[in-house]
Amino acid sequence: MDKFISISVNQGDAFYLEREERKILVDGGKSRNGFPQQFLRTTNSESIDILVCTHADADHINGLLGLLDQGFSIAEVWLPGVWTSRLEDLINTPDEFIFEAHKDIMEKYLGDEIKLEEIGESINPDCIENLRPDESCIEVSRIYSSIETQEKNNEWKFRFSSEYLYHRHIHKMLGRNIDIYIDAIQTAEKIREMAILAYHSGAKIRWFEFGQEPTKNCGEKYLKPINSRETLQISKRKSALEYLSLSKANKESLVFHSPTENGRANVLFSADSDLALNYNLRDVGNDSIITAPHHGSEHNKNAYQELTNNNVITNESILIRSDGKYKSRPGNSYLQSVAKRACTLCRPFITPKQNVIFESNGKGWVASKGLNWCKCK
Repeated sequence: MDKFISISVNQGDAFYLEREERKILVDGGKSRNGFPQQFLRTTNSESIDILVCTHADADHINGLLGLLDQGFSIAEVWLPGVWTSRLEDLINTPDEFIFEAHKDIMEKYLGDEIKLEEIGESINPDCIENLRPDESCIEVSRIYSSIETQEKNNEWKFRFSSEYLYHRHIHKMLGRNIDIYIDAIQTAEKIREMAILAYHSGAKIRWFEFGQEPTKNCGEKYLKPINSRETLQISKRKSALEYLSLSKANKESLVFHSPTENGRANVLFSADSDLALNYNLRDVGNDSIITAPHHGSEHNKNAYQELTNNNVITNESILIRSDGKYKSRPGNSYLQSVAKRACTLCRPFITPKQNVIFESNGKGWVASKGLNWCKCK
């Protein structure tokens, strides 16, 4: 019996799937301290076969850091390949990396309202300068050597206090783009810590490079990448700011598909992706569970159009939306979808938060008893 659970985290995504005697968790919401016990209560499991982090946004990565903190048994950790681009620098010389990010921010004209991830949204991957042309085939194992070296020297923690940052950098910014700078530091810290904790957990770490067409053997038969390809090599070197913005950018969220042999009761984990690169969705069945792209945000309306055009969203499919209290979500593309819909928290916020649970015996998904279907307006 397969089981799917959208865990009712207060903010973000956390999706759990039991399939072929495997336990899969895709993202972990925003609460680092609260998620481990919530996960245990909801799933009654202290072990995970595959833990997936789709991107470095706080409401996807924080809970996963909590699980690793608490020592949950995890067999494999799947991470974005873009992280490998500067991970060695981030591990070996985090102070120099942050100084580089600060310099990037000061040299670029960034609007007052722009966010770190929005810088990444505007970057064309084909135009990113490759600053390491003579080192294009470095294996990711070199990152693990850096982790071991820093551990021996007891230097794997970030050394930045708010007072130090203020005196070193922030006072020079004259109030301009301080939020981006602080977000950059926090994102860098999460990426660095995720890699280190995953390595020391003993899990096998697998990297998936966004924008590369997956090969037939990518992933596992029960979990396949849609918009990435598994890689053993370090990604192209990017500037510190490009690296952090792309690591957090919604458009570079990793998307995965969990198929079945008979094509029934599939799952598409859409993360925050806009599905804008003509992804191959032909194997996603029209009675699948689809996690709502970017929590149902209208910013991702293209994703809903792509899913409809590819006959993935139908009146037999099920859109599952995980979110907190946001008045702007869900948008019309989600609300007007012909699919059946269920939320961890609907708008207006009348019904209580819920874990959205479905089970399947291979013939299709069946909702748990007492499930509240979507009442969003």
